[in-house]
Amino acid sequence: MEQIKPQDAQFLYTETDDNFNHITLLLNFDGASEKSGGALDFENLKLFVQKKLKHHPVYCHRLVRLPAELDYPYWIVDELFEPDAHFSIKPLPAPGMWPELRAATCDLHSQAMDMSRPLWDVTIFSGVNCNGEIKGGFTVAVRLHHVAVDGIGLLKILANMAMPLSEADEELNDEISDDSAMMSWTNLAGRALKNRFRHTVNLAGTLLKGTSVVAPTARRFLKTKPSERMRVHPTRFNSSVGGDKIFDVINVDLKALSAMRSLYSGATVNDVVLAVCSGALRRYLQTHNELTSTPVVAWIPVNARSVASTGERDSGNNLSAFTAPIYTNIADPVARLAKIVAATQSGKGGSSAAGLLLNVTKCLPATEQYLFSRAINATSAASSTCNLFVSNVPGPAHSVHIAGHRLESLAGLPPLGEGMGLFIATPSYNGKLYFNVISTAAILPDIEFFMSCLQDSFAELQSVMKV
Repeated sequence: MEQIKPQDAQFLYTETDDNFNHITLLLNFDGASEKSGGALDFENLKLFVQKKLKHHPVYCHRLVRLPAELDYPYWIVDELFEPDAHFSIKPLPAPGMWPELRAATCDLHSQAMDMSRPLWDVTIFSGVNCNGEIKGGFTVAVRLHHVAVDGIGLLKILANMAMPLSEADEELNDEISDDSAMMSWTNLAGRALKNRFRHTVNLAGTLLKGTSVVAPTARRFLKTKPSERMRVHPTRFNSSVGGDKIFDVINVDLKALSAMRSLYSGATVNDVVLAVCSGALRRYLQTHNELTSTPVVAWIPVNARSVASTGERDSGNNLSAFTAPIYTNIADPVARLAKIVAATQSGKGGSSAAGLLLNVTKCLPATEQYLFSRAINATSAASSTCNLFVSNVPGPAHSVHIAGHRLESLAGLPPLGEGMGLFIATPSYNGKLYFNVISTAAILPDIEFFMSCLQDSFAELQSVMKV
């Protein structure tokens, strides 16, 4: 029995009946070669993935919530756990190209997970003809709830799957322990009282430390002319996100993107990613006559794990964040990149209100966290701080194989927040960086055009490099 952390609970409490907080990881493989006999053994593939996932704490554990959210939920062993019930193999409709794979992915990502059992499932799409040179490939779609894992944790799972089976993997232990004794109400009530006291003390300490951020920020705000203060102008992306989600992805050469850092001193890969997104958003909004003189503002998650925490468990969430304007109001791409560099350096400098907000919510007692999360949803408060999410998580730098199959490409679909209807996730793999765009059809009805805006924005920066 293990209790979830306050930050994990945010992804549980902000979930609604038509907007779900799970992550979908797409792993794309081409077909079987003639050397392998020209056939794919999906049962062995399923067994391999099962053996790899069994090490993750969420594998055979389900969530138990307390009445009135008196304390944070617990992971307990699911006494009815059946691994095979979490796997499905689905043939992709003909002709098995990208439109069919994308539609199947969107449909899967838009479906709720069964919150009464372990919060993961694996869908293997067969008959995929767009993953590589050999037809008849397949795609493995792994869904995990965000309460159990963040982007870094998901890539740790991928790294483990890329390793050959070990003796520990082969030792499938189907014995289920019994947590019922620890789940007595006497025990839970005592824990709840202790946790409330502990979280209250931690919250006070965080607020005290936060004065070092709030005071300078307030002074800068008062010294800045009203006309020069950063504002968040609502855009079409600050809309309700209920209903089915849409998704598309393009990839660019990572080496070429990394070289663009030389366009401005101090620029990082993440800055260049933001510059590409900014250029795309400028094109898109301008085409729809929605471009304003106020820059679009991005919410940028940051891995809060320390450099020394390489052995940290891959479950749960450990994130910070900051917001930064990405200067869609500036036409010149180099000038835009320069302003983005300054904005991200300021945000990462520890003076971010978004970072302080996340630190505060990490210390809230469960009842207050629940009420706060529901208020955020009801008021779409996130839309007053930013217009979209942009997340950059580096993946494997070289080609990897899973169960003997070479991974051709990958994609990731994170959840959307209420009032925050655009998420651009940019994982990298084997020399490519993937721009994954997640939204809804109501917010982004012409997603294909938006993807072309991303390509044009990248090409624009490339053209500047050649001058």
